[in-house]
Amino acid sequence: MVVPRRESLQEIKTYVLFLTVLCYDKGQDTAEDEWRGGGQMVRDMGGLRPIDDLMFRVMARDKAFCGELLRVLLQDPKLEVVECEPQSAVTNPHGRSVVLDALCELSGGRFVDVEVQRTDRDDLQRRARYHASLVTADRTRPGTPFKDVPDVCVAFVCEFDPLGEGRSLYHVDRVVRESGRTLENGLSEVYVNALARDGTDVSALMRVFTEAEAYDEERFPETSRVKRRLRETEEGRKDMGSVIEEIRAECIAEGIETGKAEGRAEGIAEGIETGKAEGIAEGTLKTLVRLVRDGLVSVQDAAASAGVDADEIRRTLAAEG
Repeated sequence: MVVPRRESLQEIKTYVLFLTVLCYDKGQDTAEDEWRGGGQMVRDMGGLRPIDDLMFRVMARDKAFCGELLRVLLQDPKLEVVECEPQSAVTNPHGRSVVLDALCELSGGRFVDVEVQRTDRDDLQRRARYHASLVTADRTRPGTPFKDVPDVCVAFVCEFDPLGEGRSLYHVDRVVRESGRTLENGLSEVYVNALARDGTDVSALMRVFTEAEAYDEERFPETSRVKRRLRETEEGRKDMGSVIEEIRAECIAEGIETGKAEGRAEGIAEGIETGKAEGIAEGTLKTLVRLVRDGLVSVQDAAASAGVDADEIRRTLAAEG
């Protein structure tokens, strides 16, 4: 099978789909070689923006960018990020894991989970509570006094108005209903309406986040620097291509392991192979769904490439939140 060269954004979308389904059509080993051989042909990420999961996943590797973002969102000009871990996985005692878009540790020991959210399809406030509880448990050592449990903030950067009041920024506090007194227990929530344009620093930064061609080197030099590198340099385009490969590999590996487990449950070698094949198909579907979520492909294109109807893509999108 000859890998075609693609230059336009739409052709690249088709090309990414082509590479994704290789693993199902030709087997994982062959697909790995052809993927690596063609991965460098990802020339242009076109309309991708920092608010898209794919680009944010790469940008969050840059500590200076994360610091600039959080200084604006948390309105703390002296804030310093010690470490930033993109795609940080935390697991509850029952084995359910959550992958955080970016988990940042601040100089005072506080942790901030930054999530980018393009569509309003989940209960963000309950999700914030769940994320905060996982981070708290994961980062608290046994025997730690409650007064030393680390502070945790969950910040959602949304491409919609998360609380519906027309503001660019919402800080949610715990308040005594009877007196209006604010209480502090180390947990905070921040919600950003990235579409608001109200003249604030937050809305100015969100313009850089949501408009592909927008930059602001004077006010947001780090965000503009990383965004420009990813969009306009060969090195940046390779980084973006490598993330697509990571996503594809993660989904395929997860699907294969699930399929193998189902095959072993049947107790026969044929069942294992059948389960593995089904797992690869499931991983391919999940990869396509991720690309749909990031705006790289349409629901219709993903469905055609996966050999399923569009409703199946939509159901998988809804199930993965």
